[in-house]
Amino acid sequence: MLDWALGGFQPSGPEGFQPNAPKNGKNIGTTCLTESESRCGNLVDLTQKQESCRAFKELSRCFPLFLCVVRNVQAPPEQLAVMVSVCLQDNFTETLYRYDGDGYQSYCTICCYGMDVLLCGNDGCCRSYCEDCLNILVGPGTFDSLKLEDPWICYLCQAHRPHRALIPREDWSIRVQEFFTNDSGMEFEPHRVYPSIPANLRRPVRVLSLFDGIGTGFYVLKVLGIKIDKYVASEVCEDSVAVATVNHDGKIVHIGDVRHITQERWGPFDLLIGGSPCNDLSIVNPLRKGLYEGTGRLFFDYYRILQWLKPKEDDPRPFFWLYENTVAMNTCNKISICRFLECNPVMVDAMHVTPARRARYFWGNIPGMRRPIVATQSDKLDLQECLELGRKATMCKVRTITTNANSLKQGKNVNKLPVLYNGKEDKLWITELERVFGFPKHYTDVRDMNRQQRQKVLGKAWCVPVVRHLLSCISYSHRPGTQCVLSCVLRCV
Repeated sequence: MLDWALGGFQPSGPEGFQPNAPKNGKNIGTTCLTESESRCGNLVDLTQKQESCRAFKELSRCFPLFLCVVRNVQAPPEQLAVMVSVCLQDNFTETLYRYDGDGYQSYCTICCYGMDVLLCGNDGCCRSYCEDCLNILVGPGTFDSLKLEDPWICYLCQAHRPHRALIPREDWSIRVQEFFTNDSGMEFEPHRVYPSIPANLRRPVRVLSLFDGIGTGFYVLKVLGIKIDKYVASEVCEDSVAVATVNHDGKIVHIGDVRHITQERWGPFDLLIGGSPCNDLSIVNPLRKGLYEGTGRLFFDYYRILQWLKPKEDDPRPFFWLYENTVAMNTCNKISICRFLECNPVMVDAMHVTPARRARYFWGNIPGMRRPIVATQSDKLDLQECLELGRKATMCKVRTITTNANSLKQGKNVNKLPVLYNGKEDKLWITELERVFGFPKHYTDVRDMNRQQRQKVLGKAWCVPVVRHLLSCISYSHRPGTQCVLSCVLRCV
């Protein structure tokens, strides 16, 4: 079949579906076994059936968290074939960051499938492991025996060591990021590289922020010490607009709904940022409408405006853009976004720089955005660092904080609160939530908003340390010796 594909799918009749004849007197299964042995570093047991070898070869390729070898495995080939069939890359990327209401992974960490799963008992972990993976890869009866352990600490939370055929990778976090970055199967032309301008010749930046929220972009630019000439924002939530306006002294120009912006005269802008709503893209939402219906269509408003703002080929003016959305989208929607934006995304999880998990895709042409994210001395990595005086954290990390109040609850039964206060469990206060996201205390304390309203605007916001990581490498500049003149007219209809 592979030879037929490489030959251009030429018509061959019924004979084309017959098994290939042995080459040079060697059986094809033996040839595949020899290749598998050489690639796996002689870890393959030659006495195993060729189906097992082929299945585990696929398993080791598909699992970025674990290295699977065919040593000491007692499982029939048909069971291994089932594991390989469900462990396709598309299924892995769609379900690895899908969480149930209790904050744990909906599917197995290893195969991203499975019905009955075992949950890790570590407070800072949200991983689950299915019965088939444990019984096949670790040993028969493993699932039932581990159910008796309470709490059971999973293989990635323990000290890394082999567990029969299951060997945790030391660099699993890096492999996961690469796995999500390069899974579209498409290659694009590299982005245009702009020359660096000396600091004394740079001019203040002009920014257009779509779906701006509470002004995270403006706040990060100020933290980075970047001078802002103009910051134009599109946002429809009145509470979010109020938070951004009060905290930034009215320096943000709000222009309303992105769908009502039409082109008359645009430019020059140096930076376009935004992330359209993910409600209709996230596979967590059973009523999602996809990319072409509901709020999913707002992506095309971002794309429309991006095409307006891009400078011509003969214009040397630097222009950067950044688009964000959820990791938990299906592969079809992700590939469509990649095709329109003409680049593959980078996956960044806020857990590396904050006490909360928050994995997101970022597309853009910002130099250095694909480098590994590293925490700074000012970042709060432990939940305890975000708490008020006299309060004690019962875990280091919390699950993804959303607009839903139940997202603050932790544990297997969604009944555990992450803080102890006066001897009782307590939920995170809003001022503590603001610190988790990287904002200063009372950032959302405006307009007499209640707790639910403040959590709602925070749940839709970007994490400050993540955006700082992405924007810190931009060379903000205009052509030397020129002044920035406002030449942009926005018309809302």
